[in-house]
Formats: sequence, C-alpha cells, structure tokens
Amino acid sequence: MKGIAGLIIAAALAIAGGICNWLYIAKQADRYERESFVVVSVDQIRAGEKFKRQHFAKVDIPKKNLGNLEQIAVRWQDLEAVIGLPAVKDFAHDQLILQDDLKTPPQEKLNRKIDDDERIIVLPVDPRSFNPQHVSPGDLVSFRIPPAHSGRVPSTAVGVDGSEPVAEIIGPFRILALGNRKGSIDTAKVIGRRPTSENDISVSVKIRGADVEPKAQRIMNIVATTNFKGVQVLLHPATQNK
Repeated sequence: MKGIAGLIIAAALAIAGGICNWLYIAKQADRYERESFVVVSVDQIRAGEKFKRQHFAKVDIPKKNLGNLEQIAVRWQDLEAVIGLPAVKDFAHDQLILQDDLKTPPQEKLNRKIDDDERIIVLPVDPRSFNPQHVSPGDLVSFRIPPAHSGRVPSTAVGVDGSEPVAEIIGPFRILALGNRKGSIDTAKVIGRRPTSENDISVSVKIRGADVEPKAQRIMNIVATTNFKGVQVLLHPATQNK
C-alpha cells in the first residue's frame, strides 16, 4: 500500500509541476508577444513622393514595450492603406510611420474656423508688394495704409504740423485662407494641389454689437474707397500667432 500511495503522490506532484510549468511558459510567451508595425526600409523618402511597398519593412515590438504605440503607429496589417499616399514630409531609414503622418490638411469650410463672435472678410492684395508664398493661414498680418489713402494727420501733441496725412497701420488680423489655399504652400505642393491665384486673403474679424469691430470697419472703408491699391501687408512674428 505504501508503494501505491507513493506512486499516487509522485503522479500528483508531476501533474502539479506540469501545470506550473505550463503557466510559467504561457506567462513568458505573453510577455514577449509582439505587435508588427510599418517602418521605412529605404535610405530616404522625400516629401511629395508616393509611398510604395518597397519603401517599407515590418518591425516587431514586444507588447510589454509598446506603451501607447498601438494608438499612434501604423500596424503592418494596415500597410495596404498606406501604399499610394503622398509623403507629407521627409522620412529617414528605420523611421516608424505614424498615423498623423498620413493626414492631409482638412478641406473644411472657412466658416467652421471662426467663433460665434467672428465673421470673415475677403481683402484684395497687390501682388507687386505681397508674396503669398511666405504666408500661411493662421499667420497674423496688419495693413499699412499709405498717406494718400489714410486721411489721418499726426498728433499736434508731439509738435508736428498736422496739415499732411501720414501712413496708418491697421491690425492685426488672422488669415484663414490665401485665395483657395487653406494650408501652407509646402503642404499644398506635397498633396499635389496646383497653385491658384492668391491675390486676395480671407481674414477673421470680431463682431461688436450690430457691426464689426472698429479696425475691421476702417479696413472695409479703405477697400471701398481705394480698392486697397498701394496698401502693404505687414507680417507679424510667428511668436504672436499662438
């Protein structure tokens, strides 16, 4: 009997040991289970170049090291959705492709970019004194009104004869679009959009009661009387655009 009991105990221990070993292996396998993502396999992909299958390779990353990569990186199983899209920037070898890298500028309507207390006005600009390629939607600009159009005179408080008009600066205003362009000139080129006339700019203005804010009223009066001839666009520093 003692021998039989010993065999039973030995068998039970063996089964228990097998179960523990299986659990350990399963735990280790889960720890090193991997997810596959899309990575650049060539030396460089230039902005504007269309993604091709040979541009990419698969990279496996252990799940324990993913962090939030699953939410921001493109999975290998989704590679087909990438092929044929234009690169919105330059990519280097071994660089992961992120979901944000595949986004093109939204072509939403301008009136979705303003608040309830704002309106949009369109102003003509003189192409001889304004280069739209240096300006992007979101930039702040002011307008220099030449003396001949301003009608303003200098203050006599500083001892200046007020008989002659002086230049006037009105602004700032936030640009929403240049012609039909609603993004940067580089992004427009990348996504294959042909350049169009950008001889007018759309800016946002505030509403004050039943009318627009005073600086917007002033600008609209200048446009009505001079068609903005001779008016210069002054671009504000990027730090002011925030």
